[in-house]
Amino acid sequence: MMQLVPPKSRRAPRILVKDARACYHVVSRVVDRSFRFTDVDKEVFRDLLKRVGTFCGVRVLTYAVLDNHFHLLVEVPASPGEPDDEELRRRARLLYGEERKGQPLSFFRIDRALVAGGDSRERMRALLIGRMGSLPMFVKILKQRYSIMHNRKYDRLGTLWEDRFHSVLVEDSAAALTAVAAYIDLNAVRAGIVKDPKDYRFSGYGEAAGTRQGFSRFALFVRIAAEHAESIEEIAALYRRRLYISGSDPGKGATVSKEGLERTLRQDGTLTRGESLHCRLRYMTRGAIIGSKAFIEAWTIKNKGRYFPKRPKRPKPLFREPEESSLCRLR
Repeated sequence: MMQLVPPKSRRAPRILVKDARACYHVVSRVVDRSFRFTDVDKEVFRDLLKRVGTFCGVRVLTYAVLDNHFHLLVEVPASPGEPDDEELRRRARLLYGEERKGQPLSFFRIDRALVAGGDSRERMRALLIGRMGSLPMFVKILKQRYSIMHNRKYDRLGTLWEDRFHSVLVEDSAAALTAVAAYIDLNAVRAGIVKDPKDYRFSGYGEAAGTRQGFSRFALFVRIAAEHAESIEEIAALYRRRLYISGSDPGKGATVSKEGLERTLRQDGTLTRGESLHCRLRYMTRGAIIGSKAFIEAWTIKNKGRYFPKRPKRPKPLFREPEESSLCRLR
């Protein structure tokens, strides 16, 4: 697996794919990186994440909510489409609730505009659809709404998040998606919170492992199975081997135990079958694109002028010394 790192000379524009399905790794941290999130806070964030994802039409493949930051692997559709009024009501009810008449945008106002018809309906439809199928809008709504809830609960003011979110474009392939997902689901292990990724319930893998029929509903497994015609059980076994092999690599933070790695390999596969899983995932959040060499080269060539600035031109001198021949003519 390769990655492309943007230049540090200036704030690089966010890499976003238009008119095509795309996957991204998203990271955002709490201001001052202070440890603010309790288990209850993480539950609230997870519930909001699902509701915002449904509203925006963004598919959350996996996630990890830690004490001071979160990771997301999401799939953004090519376009929001043209949902009918009933679908807009369904999504709005999930995000805004039933009443809240005093809010600038609430289900009460949305429903009233859709029922009124005419220009009011068209403006409301345009407003709602404009918030769908967009990675920046999805993260903006998620962070803003959670900030309001968090500040109200703890009676605090000011920003909650450190900076704008970081996003990495991920190649839409099983290899790239599972590599990034493993990095995300292993965060709790590297932080020393748990020894087995299945034991951390505030992550996509931990949630799937801890619920009935969880793996059959795990968005990442469903996505890969639909693309590659493999059973959910086979994908789950392969992914667990990947988690243990990737998690055993020495690096920053804790690693999975050697005994756990050996047990997992004995039960689910051998090391030779998982040789391709040994890619190191350092700097996962600092890159711009993750994928195969061909994928990165194709993207770089296509977008070279936009994302990678040309060498700056030398400034013209304010005063130019006349040539000797000109001086002679002036005499």
